[in-house]
Amino acid sequence: MESPEARAVPEPPWLFGRQGLAVLALVAALAATFLVVDLAFLAGCLLLVGLFGRAWAAVALVRVQFTRRALAERAFCGDDIELEATLANRRPLPLPWLEVWERLPFALNPEDTVERSFAQPNAVWVQRGLSLWPYQRLRWRRRLHCRQRGVFRLGQVYLRTGDPLGFFERERTVEPLQDTPQIMVYPRVVPVRRLALPLHHPSLDVTSPRSLVTDPTRTATVRDYRPDDPLRLIHWPTTARRGEVQVRVLEPATSLHVSLVMDVRGFTFGIYRGELLELTLSALASIAVYMQDNGFPVAWFANGNPAVAIAPGASVAHLQHVLEAMARLDPVAGPTLMPWALAELPRGSTVVLAVSEMSSDLARVQSRLEGAGFSTLLLMAVSRSPGRSKAQPGADVAATLEGRA
Repeated sequence: MESPEARAVPEPPWLFGRQGLAVLALVAALAATFLVVDLAFLAGCLLLVGLFGRAWAAVALVRVQFTRRALAERAFCGDDIELEATLANRRPLPLPWLEVWERLPFALNPEDTVERSFAQPNAVWVQRGLSLWPYQRLRWRRRLHCRQRGVFRLGQVYLRTGDPLGFFERERTVEPLQDTPQIMVYPRVVPVRRLALPLHHPSLDVTSPRSLVTDPTRTATVRDYRPDDPLRLIHWPTTARRGEVQVRVLEPATSLHVSLVMDVRGFTFGIYRGELLELTLSALASIAVYMQDNGFPVAWFANGNPAVAIAPGASVAHLQHVLEAMARLDPVAGPTLMPWALAELPRGSTVVLAVSEMSSDLARVQSRLEGAGFSTLLLMAVSRSPGRSKAQPGADVAATLEGRA
């Protein structure tokens, strides 16, 4: 089958067009007048077929409704989501045949793809053929494979049908509504058990077991209760097992504020710029999820166009806001990282600086960040030369972040 782009709605045969029907009517009348029964019968039958097909095609798509919705509007790169479509025939006339053509984003890799759209190179056509009885409703689902980060909107739908004999065809376009939800695909997130990054508390110069700041999410051990211990530190399972009140001893905090900073300008050119950009965003998204899971605030800054600056936060809603900003990021150069970043970064935070090997002013950026009192941790995307805290095509992001690569 050919998509609506490749095959326009064909014209009916000349015999069943306006001129052909007029000729058939004239021949049938003349044959009946001169009692040529066979010719009159043949011309009359052809005339009835043409009129019947034209009338059927005229009402073929009347009260035929098509709707669709994504069962999930948010997903991570690598996940699958389902698209549910419903077709209803709300009339006493059946639909002997119907083609449903949907234009969907190529990045979502839909099932049963028929052909690539040449009008929109980033889209593909999928097709389903069916028939409906009067007042029948059909529902089906199509799986979408989210293999690329981004924000995607579902394309047009073309309904094509006609008379039962196929002489006349009609087509209707179902435009997506303006308020149709977009499908947002977050960067790929890998499970990280630990971070091989020397993160520290913003008010301390170095990490120390004697830090006055403790992490309420991490328990080092338990001990006997003391009168000055807060009740919230009581460890009830151990208390019940030992029969004496036990309290948790918290580990010293290793980080409270982390700012993820990405220099987008270095990802706008180069052979592997697309793959390096996705690997870097995957690493940054994995760090953000890890920090939120452990209760640490995280901020996000990217000098794209437009530039993105999200203040620190540790809630689930804040993490979703950060991931959405990463999903929307386009590799379009915005302002230079300096002095823009210095004006946006919260004071005393640890900066995870993600750059490409194509960045020309990396040394100056690091120098200015460290001169302003920021502890800077470099995450460099390179096309070759693997090493610590470096992302390259085909790299294991989890192993890189955990220090195993």
